[in-house]
Amino acid sequence: MDNIKRMPNVLTVRLPSSLLAKVDRKAAALGRARAEHVRQVLEADVAASAAKSKRFVCLSLKGRYALGRGSDNAAVRRALARRAYEENR
Repeated sequence: MDNIKRMPNVLTVRLPSSLLAKVDRKAAALGRARAEHVRQVLEADVAASAAKSKRFVCLSLKGRYALGRGSDNAAVRRALARRAYEENR
């Protein structure tokens, strides 16, 4: 709880009353204060998204190039550069 006392940052979020009631019920069921519950949910969400492997981001190119093995952004960029080089030789 020492970390909480040293946190100067405040986040204000507008929520519908129905969502706030659900958050309050969930926090109470877990024995947490609302702020503690929201902070822990945010921390878990950020940690989970950081832990996930990066997926293909450019949806306009996804599936357009059969590279034979899993295609990520870097592989597609290399294939496109290689094809552009070969076409312009």
